[in-house]
Parts: sequence; structure tokens; C-alpha cells
Amino acid sequence: MAWKTFFHGVENRRSRAGTRRGRAHWAALALMFLSGVLQGAAALGAGIERLAIWCEFMPYAEVEPHLPVLARYDCDLILHVERGSFADPDFARLLRAAEEAGVGVDAWLLLPYEEHLYVGQASVGATRDLARRAADFFEREGLAVRAFVFDCEPSPLLGRELFAAVRRRSPRALARILRGELDAEAFARDTAALNELIGELRARGYAVDGAANRAFLDAQSRGNVALEDALNAPVSGVEWDALSFITYRYMADQLTYVAMVNRYATLAHRLYGGRAALDVGLLGDYDDIEENAVRAALFGGEDVFVRFLRGMRSVYDLEEAVGTALGCGVRRIHLYALDGAATSVAGLENWLKAARRARALSWRERWTPVRSAGLGAIGALTEKSFRWFTGGSEKTHGRIKIGTPAAGAGEREP
Repeated sequence: MAWKTFFHGVENRRSRAGTRRGRAHWAALALMFLSGVLQGAAALGAGIERLAIWCEFMPYAEVEPHLPVLARYDCDLILHVERGSFADPDFARLLRAAEEAGVGVDAWLLLPYEEHLYVGQASVGATRDLARRAADFFEREGLAVRAFVFDCEPSPLLGRELFAAVRRRSPRALARILRGELDAEAFARDTAALNELIGELRARGYAVDGAANRAFLDAQSRGNVALEDALNAPVSGVEWDALSFITYRYMADQLTYVAMVNRYATLAHRLYGGRAALDVGLLGDYDDIEENAVRAALFGGEDVFVRFLRGMRSVYDLEEAVGTALGCGVRRIHLYALDGAATSVAGLENWLKAARRARALSWRERWTPVRSAGLGAIGALTEKSFRWFTGGSEKTHGRIKIGTPAAGAGEREP
């Protein structure tokens, strides 16, 4: 993208109303700074409240041997659940073994690629059917599952269209596709349908957590929910028990990644408080996983997609990233993923040890002013460009409303 040149703050021009207003302005800034320092100081004494690791592709029988290590580091398992899982005898066997080992399990619902894969407006009905089927199975078999996880990301089918427009270097086509997806009434209806499903699952004793891309935070922090509609992924208005934001390093250098975690952990905590979680990774490599190659081919961007599948090598990089998130007040940490961590040179135990060893970093230790300004510029320009080219804003969708669960919802340990 070419949206890397401006920072959101440049719009805040200084008033000409005199020194009195100027002094008030600087006093307000000083109070904001002091508040941030005090919040950071409070966070320094806080460690991880909940540690979990995603598992997307690993066969259930291969997951089971890792349960003792997960238990040793008090790490929950966010486990892939598809329609075929219920006929796989290793699935129920794994859940029973996890309960015996003391490892909590969340059911991460995934649909077939051609049915949008993730939870979104296009897949509300299919998600409802899969969730009900899973809950029935767990109850019938007497299996301990703590929560359902809805991964609310843009459908890869929509992503393929958007990626094709980007490759053609056609902002007009990109804007046309996004604008065509905007439908405030349908978006509100689908958000309500997700909340209804969540209420149903809670009534059966499950918590329901969400996961979303960090880019949504840039729009949410500016009061704009329309981007979620354009990407068919309701997030902010859904009544999650907890909500994690996918913040992977990919090809960024470590200093940039620290700035990235610092920014998005701060925004997540500001908007969602103690419910906020951060997904960090990638741990190890994922370019030799067959399912990823298939997805890349379907997406139409094999040459680009594969570049993003080589992950971290150093457990110390993970320790720093987790420490940055903790310093921003986010105490729920999700690692991506067991698939790469278990096959990496470092090994699963060293990754988990690094995460648990992390301490909350002070604002000085995680201060990266130049990189932070650059990320702020990208976030601001992305959101503003979306407004300019699609018309999606508070005028079309109303002011953003952050959904909150009812008191006592999703009875479960952190």
C-alpha cells in the first residue's frame, strides 16, 4: 500500500485562540501522559492471566503427546473443530486426555474453504449449525470444553477478489468491491444473529470468544464500524466473553514487531479492557503444511502467500513481544501455533517457557517512536481512505457500539 506517509495527529492543528487555550491543551496532554505512565506502572506487576495456543492443522492423535508440556506451563489449547471431527475417534480421545492432563480446551470452529472458512456474515447459518452440532456432541459424549471460538475474519472468497484488485494495482476496483459489500441493515441483522447464537451457547454453559484481525482496531478506535461490514466480519458489536486480535510478525523485523504489539495491545485494552487478548506468532514455520499450499492456490496468491509462512526463530523475540503486550495491560496471550512450535528447532517447551518468563515491559522499554508513528500513519490513512473511497462511516452505520456480555456469562476460568 501507498498509505504510509501521514500520521493521524497532523490533523490536530493548533488553535489561534491564545495562550490560555494553549496552556489548557498542554495540560491535557500532560495529564494523558501521566495517566499512561500510571497505567503502565500498574501493569508492570501483572503477569499472564491466561495463556493459550492455537492448533489449526495438526491431527488430533499428534496433539495428544504434547498435553503434558501444555499442562506444565498452564497453557490452554484452542483446537480446530470441523464437521469431520465428530466422526474421528481421535477427537473425543484427545478431549478426554486433555481433561485428564488438566489442559483446558476451546473449540475453534472452522468451515470448509469454499464455505468461507471463518465466521462472518456469509457463514452465520453454517456456523450456527456447526456450533449446535458440536455442543450436542460434547454433551452426549461427556466431553469437557470450556468455550467456543469464532474467528471473525474476511472470507477468503472475498479476500481473493480484493487481492486480485491489489495485484492489478486498481484502487478503483478495490473500492468498488468494498462499497458493494456495504449494507448497514444486513450487517446489523447478522450481528444480532451472532449475539443470539452466543446467548444460546452461554445458556448451555459455554463461553464464546472471538478473534479478529488487528486492522479492525484502527477503524474501531476512530468510531467506524463500516469496515467490518465491508469485510463481512462483525466484531465490535458482538457480545464476546473475550476477544483476541491477530498480531503476527510475519516479515517484519523485531523492532517493528514490538511497535506493532505496543500499538495494537494498547488499542485493544483501551476498547475492550480485561476482555482483550493478543495473538502473537508465528512460532516456527508453516510453509511445508499441505493445507496452506492448497489455500494459497485457491486464494490466487501462492508466490505472496508463502512468504508470510516463515515465522520466528528466537524464543527471546517471543518473550519481548509478550512482555510488550503485558506492559500495555493485555494479560490474555494466545500463541500461534502448536503446529509450528512443536516442529521448530526451539521446540514447544522453550516457546512456552519464554512466554511464561516474560515480564511486563515499561513504556521506556517498549518505546519505538519512529516505527510507532509509521504504524499510526498506516492505520489512520487506511481508515480515512476507506471513508473517502467507499463512503462507509458513522453516517451510514451509526456510531460504533462495543458489545459487552451479560454479567456472569460464560462461566469459566480465565
